[in-house]
Formats: sequence, structure tokens, C-alpha cells
Amino acid sequence: MQASILPAILALSLAQPAAARADDNDEDTHEAIRAAVDRGEAKPLAELRRIVLKRFTGEIVSVKLDREKKQLIYEFRVLRGDGHVLEVEVQAATGEILEIENE
Repeated sequence: MQASILPAILALSLAQPAAARADDNDEDTHEAIRAAVDRGEAKPLAELRRIVLKRFTGEIVSVKLDREKKQLIYEFRVLRGDGHVLEVEVQAATGEILEIENE
């Protein structure tokens, strides 16, 4: 009898939503970002990458999304040919480069 209870408990636990997941309450989910792009409130990530690579030679090794004062800000890490890593903050709505660190 116990062997038949375990699969039922497992099935019930997998069927319930994960209420504690951070991205469930996060305003910056993929869907929210896509909607912002569709509304014209943010440029597509591919376009922002082109803006960064046009100004800085190197390889983008990571991208992080932040929200500062209700603005979406992307932080790109660019590995330059000389081994230095630049951190470039770009406003998602305009593509404006806001800050460059480690230049």
C-alpha cells in the first residue's frame, strides 16, 4: 500500500505551482521585457548589443538586467582583446550608454 502512496504524493507536489519562485513576482520577467519592447518602451536586446559592440571592441561575456528608478538598465560586460573587462550600462529604452566602468 505504501508503494502506491509515494507516486501520488510526488504527482501532487509536482502539479502545484512554485509559489516561492522569485521570477513569479518579478516585474522583469521575459514576458514583461518582451511586452516593454512591443510597446516601444525598450529596445530589443540584439539592438542594444550592436550599440555596445559598435563603440567597444571585444566580446560580450555577460548581460544583466536591472531596474533603476523605474528604468530598465542593461549591464554588459565586454571582454576586450587586452584582457580587460568593461562594464557598460545602457538604458534599455533609448540605447544611451549611461556609465562605463574599468575603461
